[in-house]
Amino acid sequence: PESVGFIMIILAIDLIVFGSLIVLIIVASKDKKLDLFLFNRVLLGLMKNPMIVSIICGLLWSASGWSIPEPINDFIVMLGSAATPGALFAIGASLAQKSTERLEVAAWLSFCKLVLHPLAVCIAVFYVFRVELYAATVMIAAASLPVAGNIFMVAQHYNVAPKRASAAIFLSTVFSIFTVSFTIAWVSTFN
Repeated sequence: PESVGFIMIILAIDLIVFGSLIVLIIVASKDKKLDLFLFNRVLLGLMKNPMIVSIICGLLWSASGWSIPEPINDFIVMLGSAATPGALFAIGASLAQKSTERLEVAAWLSFCKLVLHPLAVCIAVFYVFRVELYAATVMIAAASLPVAGNIFMVAQHYNVAPKRASAAIFLSTVFSIFTVSFTIAWVSTFN
């Protein structure tokens, strides 16, 4: 329970800041130029992005201190419970549709996410930003998680190697059984 606040901050930064940067990079690379209209298109796209809008609305609602009526809360919980299986089904369908392309790239991406990302976060939280110990361990453990399903949705939407993204999600999820367990055991020794 103590880690929930840290996880919410990590998710908000990841989806709002880094998600926005990724969309900007994708759109700029497709347009082959940076101009004011590009930023307008990206900003409009971000304002229409349901993941970003829902996080901002949730943060605003939480800050207001209002409670959610029970029927609406039940519906939201049910909808949230269906999101992950639905996304995994779409990813699995993408993998089953055709053979994966460039499996070695997906393996490299999985290695980067499962090994290099937590190491980079470890260096950042202990040596660059000097984050408090408990928050640092939560950040390192969160960084060790496999490639997220929303990466597939972005790749599919912008048609940027969706099969490679789904293969990276699959591979990193399989190997995360070992790497996440190792990372959590490792950060547990910090206390």
